[in-house]
Amino acid sequence: MKPLLSALGLWRRHEERVIEVLQLALSKLGSESSLPLDENPINRRLCFCIRRANRELSQRGRGLVCPFFYEAHNQPTADDKKRAAREHKRPDFQCGFANRMEPDPDRADMFFVIECKRLGCANRTDWVFNVNYVAHGICRFVEADHGYGKGAPSGAMVGYIQSMEPAQILQEVNDNAQSRRLKPLQLSPEGWQYGGTAELSQVLCRPAVPPTPFELRHLWVDLRTQQTGSAHRARGPAARSRPRRA
Repeated sequence: MKPLLSALGLWRRHEERVIEVLQLALSKLGSESSLPLDENPINRRLCFCIRRANRELSQRGRGLVCPFFYEAHNQPTADDKKRAAREHKRPDFQCGFANRMEPDPDRADMFFVIECKRLGCANRTDWVFNVNYVAHGICRFVEADHGYGKGAPSGAMVGYIQSMEPAQILQEVNDNAQSRRLKPLQLSPEGWQYGGTAELSQVLCRPAVPPTPFELRHLWVDLRTQQTGSAHRARGPAARSRPRRA
């Protein structure tokens, strides 16, 4: 079921506030003197950057009253009459929104979901970053078993660029998206932000996870000079991405 048109304006305001917090948080993350290579510890660092960014923006009269939840389970939706498989899954971050214009209280809560993935050269033959950004990132917003962002018209992904040129990464990501019949990511007119955060967008058709179409916003932060260890370490056999979540 699609959100009421009267509520879409409120959701868009919530979305923009979430993106504003994320942008500032990623700027703080990118300014740290060193960062771990693996996804889990980077996400945890980002969690605290998000809290600091939200406090800073709140002091300027912006920010969000609702906190961001780190690795919390997907919340149930009224469309599922019993516990669904997606309720066992844990997106990296969620930020809730109470739709007070929804007459049915069972459908009033919506969640802006954020999933994070590493980008760049593969560090293992069985875990290729730019492939998994699609297979274990974007697809989680499309497939019913994960059902990220169900009940909401938009969500986001964060990409941690650890190696390679961003344009080359985008080509590989879009090639993999096309192989799964997904629309390509589009780079914003501002272009690549070397040492900063670039914005991209994508529209997903996802009949198994309403509503559809769904807008997925992508924030790619350039961390190539902030990683602990050299670039070759990120590609070596000792480097490990985080374990796959069920």
